Amino acid sequence: MNSMAPLGILFRYFGFRYLGWVFASIMGLTATVTLIQAIELARRASSKLQDGESINVIAMSMLNLPAVIELTLPFALIAGSMLCFETMNRSNEFVVCRGFGRSIWSILSPACLAASFVGIVFVSLVNPIGSLTSREYESQMNEVFGDNKQKLSVSADGIWLRDAHAQGQFIIHGDMLDVETAQIINPIVYNLEADGRLYQRIRANSMELTDGGWLIDNAAIWTNDGNRRDEGSILLPTGLDVLDLGLSSEPPNTIAFFALPGFIDLLERAGLPTIEHRMHFHKLLSLPLLLVGIAMLGARATLTNMSRGRRVMLFTRGVTIAVSIFLFSHFMHVLGATLRLPALVAAWSPAFIAILIGAILLARMDEA
Repeated sequence: MNSMAPLGILFRYFGFRYLGWVFASIMGLTATVTLIQAIELARRASSKLQDGESINVIAMSMLNLPAVIELTLPFALIAGSMLCFETMNRSNEFVVCRGFGRSIWSILSPACLAASFVGIVFVSLVNPIGSLTSREYESQMNEVFGDNKQKLSVSADGIWLRDAHAQGQFIIHGDMLDVETAQIINPIVYNLEADGRLYQRIRANSMELTDGGWLIDNAAIWTNDGNRRDEGSILLPTGLDVLDLGLSSEPPNTIAFFALPGFIDLLERAGLPTIEHRMHFHKLLSLPLLLVGIAMLGARATLTNMSRGRRVMLFTRGVTIAVSIFLFSHFMHVLGATLRLPALVAAWSPAFIAILIGAILLARMDEA
């Protein structure tokens, strides 16, 4: 029986050993970043809160834990890969396997499968949980620090927009929003006073955000006593600018992976930009492949019989490659978000590039 075949003894041994190192690296990096974040939250809170007020910075940091895992996952995987393969190298396990005629691909197949498993678990389990905790985290951050810049939300019946101004605020509901022309189609404007009481309701065919405020033509206005009057054109004050209209109240990280396609459809029907959500969806979809590529790069940077000084150089090279992949991913994200590349190409390129480079380097190593 081939022990390196799937579910073989050596296959399971290397696979679980690799997962152990990766899990330890994820825990270490996540704990470090979370601690730094908690310290920073405490520093910010000390200058914001009044005497007698307090917040639980540890609890808030834990809410952001899935987002931290997503941020550190590629680095944790390269660290776990290099630590695992280095122990294999020092104990001559790699040399023994090669001595029995095993190819580099046969030896690394458990690690590659384990890396893809880590990505699948993150996308299918950690991400849905993280979408809920991220939403609560954003809510608490807004409550404590006033960080929320999102004024627009989307639902199945259209868009909802909150516009605070000097006299009170408007709650605006419309069928769709044309971001390019800053127009809302079939709006209903609920005019609230500063104390939150409804003052009047306005309906029209469309309304446009201009430099002077909301311009509404052929407006029908109902007051609290039920009386209606028609106006040819009115101008309402605003606290918004055109950029605010493109900010959805549901950032991509607050939408679960499995709910993203439906939410993207809602955005399209509301006339809102979908590029960030499409990029996020394809980024998550390609994550297992990206982690496989990173595992391959970590193997190439570590599995070699070199002197200690040479090995340090190879470790440095591995970290450099990982950082390069991270920067390349960010660069491709910018190209995709600015519509210079299709979202599909921009999101999947880092994964394919990592696998391509890893495969080329390992093939050269296998021939040596």
